[in-house]
Amino acid sequence: RGLANTYIGQAKKGISPVVALENSATAGGLTVKALAERFIADYVRMKGLRALRKYAMALDVHVVPQFGGVLADLLTREQVRSLLKKAMVPRLRGSEAKDRPRGGKEAARTALGVLRKMINWGIREELITRSDNPATGMEDNLPKQKRKERVLTLGEARLVWRAAESLGYPFGPVYQLILLTGCRPGEWARALRPWIDLTQTLMIIPADGYKSDHVHIVPLVPPAVAILDGVLTHHRGVRGEHIFSGTDGKKPVVGWSKAKARMMRAVCALNGERMVLPWTPHDLRRTVATRIAERLGVGGEQLIKRVLGHSDGGVTAIYNRYGYVKEMRAVLERWAAELTADQPGPADARDTSSENQYAGKPYNPAARPAA
Repeated sequence: RGLANTYIGQAKKGISPVVALENSATAGGLTVKALAERFIADYVRMKGLRALRKYAMALDVHVVPQFGGVLADLLTREQVRSLLKKAMVPRLRGSEAKDRPRGGKEAARTALGVLRKMINWGIREELITRSDNPATGMEDNLPKQKRKERVLTLGEARLVWRAAESLGYPFGPVYQLILLTGCRPGEWARALRPWIDLTQTLMIIPADGYKSDHVHIVPLVPPAVAILDGVLTHHRGVRGEHIFSGTDGKKPVVGWSKAKARMMRAVCALNGERMVLPWTPHDLRRTVATRIAERLGVGGEQLIKRVLGHSDGGVTAIYNRYGYVKEMRAVLERWAAELTADQPGPADARDTSSENQYAGKPYNPAARPAA
């Protein structure tokens, strides 16, 4: 109300409130593009965030092209809403080799989160004068995010294990190691040789390489040790330390979508039909946690949390530095034995248990759940 009275007073004196605001903001004001450059340089790079590529792509692909020339102090909610509408429209891969598909619901969600974080940072750093954030609460303009709950049955997990053997380096071993350890796909994709200690049969991920910013110790069961021993022996890159790489160790492996297509073809070759429910590499991690939970029963949540590497911010966790490596190794060895046990032929490997309502049925695209 006070601002409204100020603007009315300016108008009565013949001064345009809009022009006055623009002149005030222009004096030393930052455009969205300039703020984005400062944000990437002084915040994302300075903190060494692993999400640098995600932040940069969201800003370069969606935010800056939309309103990079707008003063950050004058950015409106309507402009943010327009950004979301445009970002939600999927765009196909271009003709260039490095082109990637753009847009979609998750792309819009990411762009909104990065924009909101950038403006909050600009306000805290007093780079902009506004006190409100036009991106706050705009999630209501996006479709509700569906919780992913896909868990592979034991039969499906065994099929993936067997199919991965035919993929070869680098993705075959990566798929198998995810199943044996419950690690995130990205953790194995970015794994460095110094992380692996085959003598102690451990992978030690440093805090700066882990999502929760704490050291994570992964027990390596015998099949995992055998896989890594073979990879380090026959695929030792000379240009860098990355274990799984398409650039001779210089950079981590990329190309998950193509690898997934190859995996599905390998599954078809084994099973005679395609898995009816879609799954992602991250679903393998959820599968490991679920199968271990089935064996541990009530009270096993703490150990599952350790296997998954989830951080525990409780007071007890600050004092309890025991890593539960022995217990983690025991449950992972039991799971590995179940996963790699002698398995039936392809026709009998189809899991028709009641936990998967689609198992054993012919593949039907119409029955595929909405994404």
